[in-house]
Amino acid sequence: MGHGAMPEESNWLVHDHRRHEAALTECELAAGAEDWREAVELFRRFVDGLRLHMRMEDEVLYPLFEETCPGVAEDIADLRYEHERLSQLVEELVHVIRHKDFDHLEASLRPLKRIMMEHNAHEELVFRRMSDSPLLQRREEIMERLARLGPVDEDRGFDF
Repeated sequence: MGHGAMPEESNWLVHDHRRHEAALTECELAAGAEDWREAVELFRRFVDGLRLHMRMEDEVLYPLFEETCPGVAEDIADLRYEHERLSQLVEELVHVIRHKDFDHLEASLRPLKRIMMEHNAHEELVFRRMSDSPLLQRREEIMERLARLGPVDEDRGFDF
């Protein structure tokens, strides 16, 4: 979960942010070293993880916050918009990889990493502001709902 970015009782909400950031850094390093096979495989794994992560938020966490936390709708709308921006950047990278445009791979990874880190910081700030929400007392129920999500997502076609 989180790595000390939030109060202990809500650490479990910062699911996988550091792992995704580290995975993208590994892709960038492999691309920088012109190890394209490794860069593409690392990116594929990153995309699978990011896709599930966004589904957990879009389908479980965000709706729960909207239902139970007054005044959070605008924040959640902003976070959802950021997910769409991340999806667009991933699609651009998939296009680069499909066309074996490896000269642009490293340069294309940088904005994705920057936007993802900005989104993660924004999301953690929003979650921190909700840390006294009674919703957080439902941790087991929420974790169970998250665990039921499978990795398939028809809305975000990242396949390559």
